[in-house]
Amino acid sequence: MGSDDLFHKRKARAGAELQRQKHERARNKRYLIVCEGTKTEPHYLGELLEDLRIRQQVVRIAPNDGVSPDRVVAHAMALYEGDAAAGDAYDTVYCVFDRDRHTTFEAAVQRTKDLSAEGKPFVAIASTPCFEVWLLLHFGYTDQPFHPAGKKSVGDQVVATLKTKPGFAKYGKGQKGIYGQLRGSLGDAVAHAERLRKHGAATGSVNPATDVDMLVKAIQALAAK
Repeated sequence: MGSDDLFHKRKARAGAELQRQKHERARNKRYLIVCEGTKTEPHYLGELLEDLRIRQQVVRIAPNDGVSPDRVVAHAMALYEGDAAAGDAYDTVYCVFDRDRHTTFEAAVQRTKDLSAEGKPFVAIASTPCFEVWLLLHFGYTDQPFHPAGKKSVGDQVVATLKTKPGFAKYGKGQKGIYGQLRGSLGDAVAHAERLRKHGAATGSVNPATDVDMLVKAIQALAAK
């Protein structure tokens, strides 16, 4: 085979791959997820993406740049603007963070709303007190509020409750395989989170609360296409 033939075949393959990528981009939304947590949330969401066979080119989970809610939103904005400048802006940017004891929580939620009003597709995926509320909802519905007690923070109290559930006695932050353990109850968790949101709207309660179900459903919708 001549070098010219080899060159043209390689060029054809590269062109076909580019067309495939363009087709995928036109068919699929492209999401960016920036998490406050450095391990727990990225591990869970990454395992969800792997289970649904969604490639990182479609949903990117980016490393954070600081663990406070305001830093999460600021870093997400920088990443969004960088891709927009390159001509392929993300369709939705999800900022995943906890209320916990963060003093910038409310400001970060408001910032995402302001960005959305400006036409930038930002969404806050917030949990009160923490992400583990979402994990708890796999075991059943609860709207029992959490409060700090003694030396345990409000987040510690949620984790302590989670440790009473089957298979979670040794749960630790950053643990891998959590999604796989809870996969069979994912539908229940989504239903419970929706019910909890309605309860919060009716009562004005924000403790506990989680929006992780909204992100999960958005990711599932990509896999369904």
